[in-house]
Amino acid sequence: MNKPLDRKTSLLMSLNNLRYAIILISLTYFPISTAGLLVPEWASQRYSKVVSKPRYRIPHRNANIRHTLSQRGGTITNSEESRLSRKELFRRRGMGAALFSTYFAVMGAKCALPSVLSQLTSPKIGLSFNGLTMNTHTLMAQLLTLATLAVALGKLVLGPIIDRFGGVLSLQVCLSILMIMLALISSAKHFVTFAAGWIVVDFVFSSCWAGCINAIHQSFPENEWAKGIRMIAAGARIGNASAFIIFSIVLQWCNKNPVFHKQPWRIVFRTSAALQIVPLFLLYIFGKTKPEIQKESKVTRIRQTSSLSHPTSTILSSLSTLRKEAIKPEFWLHLISRSALMVYGSFLLFVPTLMSNVYGLADATSVQIGSIFAIGCLLSIALLSSIYSNLSKKRKIILSTTLLGAATACSSAQYAHTCGLLFLSPNLSILTMFLWGFSFAIPFYIPPSIFALARGGKESSATISDVFDFVGFVLLAVFNGYVASIEHSNLIAWVPTFQILTGCSIVSLISLAFATFLE
Repeated sequence: MNKPLDRKTSLLMSLNNLRYAIILISLTYFPISTAGLLVPEWASQRYSKVVSKPRYRIPHRNANIRHTLSQRGGTITNSEESRLSRKELFRRRGMGAALFSTYFAVMGAKCALPSVLSQLTSPKIGLSFNGLTMNTHTLMAQLLTLATLAVALGKLVLGPIIDRFGGVLSLQVCLSILMIMLALISSAKHFVTFAAGWIVVDFVFSSCWAGCINAIHQSFPENEWAKGIRMIAAGARIGNASAFIIFSIVLQWCNKNPVFHKQPWRIVFRTSAALQIVPLFLLYIFGKTKPEIQKESKVTRIRQTSSLSHPTSTILSSLSTLRKEAIKPEFWLHLISRSALMVYGSFLLFVPTLMSNVYGLADATSVQIGSIFAIGCLLSIALLSSIYSNLSKKRKIILSTTLLGAATACSSAQYAHTCGLLFLSPNLSILTMFLWGFSFAIPFYIPPSIFALARGGKESSATISDVFDFVGFVLLAVFNGYVASIEHSNLIAWVPTFQILTGCSIVSLISLAFATFLE
C-alpha cells in the first residue's frame, strides 16, 4: 500500500504541475497567435465590421490608418484597408513573433550560466583554473560583478547607436554576436577565456531591450505599441521559466550519452547559441519595413518629435532629444518609477532564500516558488497590456495605482511577518509572491516603454529606454549586494529589506501617477 504524501511533497508536485502547464500553454499560444496563425473569431468579425462601416463610424483603434492616408493626401478606400488587413497585419504579427522569440532566446541564454554553475567549478568536468590564486567561488563572484557592470556600461553607451542604425538591424547584429560568443564559450577550456566571453555576452545583452523598443517603433503603428511590448515582456518571462526546463532535459540527455557525459555544460551553451537562429530568421523575414509603415511612422514622428532640427536619425539628434526630454518633469517621474520597480522586481532572485530560511520550506520547493512570481508577471502582461493602451488617462492612473497598491500590500505583509506583527503561512506567502509578480509587471514594462516610444520616436526611443535602465541597474547592484550580505536565517535581518521594497513600491505609485497625469 502506498504511503500518503506529506504536505511539502504534495506542495512541490502541485507547483511543478502548475508551472509546466502555464509554460506549455504560453509557449503554444503566444507565438502562434502573434504570427497570425490563430486569429480569434471575434477579432476577424470586429475588423470586418470596421472595413464595412462608413468613415464616421470607424472605431478609434483604427483611426490611425485613416489619419495617415489623409496626411498623405490620398483617398480612403476599402481596398487599401483590406490590403493592410491581409498583408500588413500579417507582417506585424510576424514581427511580433520575431520580437517574442528574440527575448525568449536571449533570456534563455542568460539562464545557461546559473544552470551549469556547479559544473563549471567542478575539478573533474569544469573549467581549468591553472595560474589563478583565488578560489573558484570568489572568481565566479567577481565574474558576475564584472558582467553586471558590463550590462550597465552597455545601457549607457549603446542606446544612441541603436537609434542611429535602427532596432531591427541592431537586433540582428546583437543576436549574431551572441550566437558566436556562446559558441566560443562552449569551447573554452580556461576560466579567463570563459569569463571574457561571458562579459561580452552581457554587454551585448544590455542592448536587446532598447533594440526591441526601437524595432517596435519601426514596425508597428502607435495603437499597437503596447502589443509589441507585451510580446517582448512575455518572451522574457517565458524564456526565464522554460530555459531551466530545456537545459535540464539537455543535461539529462548528456548524462545518458557517453559521448557528452564528460562535460555536459558545453552542450548547454551550444543549445543557447542555436536558439538565436530562430529570431534571426524571423527578423530577416518580417523585419523589412513596408512603405505603409514608413509613411505612417513619418507622420507619427513629425507629430511627436517636431522639436527636432534634424530629420534623420543620428547620434547627435538622439542625444539632443534626450536632453530636451530630460528637462521635463514626466521624464524624471518615469525614470524614478521604473528604477524603483526594477529594485522591487529583482527580489525574485531572493525568493528561494526567503522561503527556505524564513518559512522553513525545502530547497527544491523554494526554487519552484520563484516560477510562481514569473507566472504572475506573465498573466498580468497577457491580460492587461492591451487594455492599458486603450484606457483614458484617468483610468490608466486608476489601474496603475491599483496594481502598485497591491504591490505595496504584498511587501508590507512580508514586512509585518518579519517584524512579528502578522503571521503568514507558507501558502499565504506563495500567494503574495504570485500577486507580487502580477502587480509589478504592467507598471514596470508598459508606461515607461510607451513614453520612450512616444517622446523619443525613431531618433531616441532606445536612448531614453537605456537611460531608465542604467539608473535602475545602478540601484540594483547596491540592493542585491545588501540583501546578499544579510544573515538570511535571522528573521529580523529581513526587516530593512522589506522596508526598502515597500518604499520602492510607494515611490513608484506616486511618481507613475503624476507622470501619467502630466503626459
